[in-house]
Amino acid sequence: MRRSAAALALAAGLAGCGGGSSGAPAGPCSPPGAGVDPDRPAQRLSELCLVEAAGGGTVAPRPGVVPYDLNTPLFSDYALKTRTVWLPPGTRAAYDAEAPLDLPVGAIVTKTFALPPDLRTPTAALRLLETRLLVRTAQGWRGYPYLWNAAQTDATFQPGGAVLQLPLVTPSGAAVTASYLVPSVTQCARCHADTPDGALHLLGPTARNLNRTLGYPSGPENQLAHWSAAGILVGAPAPADAPRLPVWNDPGTGSVAARARAWLEVNCAFCHSPGGLARTTGLYLGTGVTDPYQLGVCKPPVAAGPGSGGLAYDVVPGDPDASILVYRVAATDPVAVMPQLGRSVVSDEGLALVRQWIAELPSQPCP
Repeated sequence: MRRSAAALALAAGLAGCGGGSSGAPAGPCSPPGAGVDPDRPAQRLSELCLVEAAGGGTVAPRPGVVPYDLNTPLFSDYALKTRTVWLPPGTRAAYDAEAPLDLPVGAIVTKTFALPPDLRTPTAALRLLETRLLVRTAQGWRGYPYLWNAAQTDATFQPGGAVLQLPLVTPSGAAVTASYLVPSVTQCARCHADTPDGALHLLGPTARNLNRTLGYPSGPENQLAHWSAAGILVGAPAPADAPRLPVWNDPGTGSVAARARAWLEVNCAFCHSPGGLARTTGLYLGTGVTDPYQLGVCKPPVAAGPGSGGLAYDVVPGDPDASILVYRVAATDPVAVMPQLGRSVVSDEGLALVRQWIAELPSQPCP
């Protein structure tokens, strides 16, 4: 099959990354981020010159690759995450106050997942699990999963995904086994195809979720300001004038309601939105939703069944135990679990926050 011009442009510079058939790259990566061919994904993460193993279950961005973090991240079986973005030289992301930032063709976003055996000591025996790539091509975004090897030196392209059985002690001390999912290439669309056209889209890097301080080698700085000063973001206002999503587990950043809504937006709204896969439910969980009924208040489910737990309404104000939303956030049964992909254990802390939000809603009888 003949490669597209966009694919050829993205593939340019692969030789500069060095490397052979195994082990670490033979030489320094130059330029970082080069070598991505959407038609023929690199077999090893190290070939892409984006991140490298830094010991202790961590990765470090290569020079020219920008780390970032989110105010409220997606829960993924308690995995700890390291995120980076790389833009082709001379290109910029366009600021948007509501939607994810508009990254240019050639941009690459990485998210590396790691887990310790005991979340009460999260830096002890931390193990790298996978690194996911989202690559912006002329035809849209494409996703690629890479599975880290046992030696923790490199990760290999895993188009079919994997399920890792990982014994885990949660922050509360509960012993569980996570059936941790490394998604396949096709499964990326289950979350990232959040519009009816089926095309993949970014989710996490929104202005409101990036509007926070991060520690850089030069010192702590607001991420929007740092991206603007680095020349990779255009059109952003001063951080004080940009929207900011609360940090879900930091009471100093917002009320219980605001933080619960932030947690629901990140964990549920990619499906539960007017353009998401769950759009036909009429249950919309983005932070911009103001209609109580769309938020589930006294709203019956569209299709009753095991997923409802025998309950009548998505949200019963003042009564979390009668609310389907709580039932599904607390579920691990595949029939009822919410979200349906990427979680096999319960976020006890997220569940408690959602319960508190519903409990504090002014009580009212549902018809």
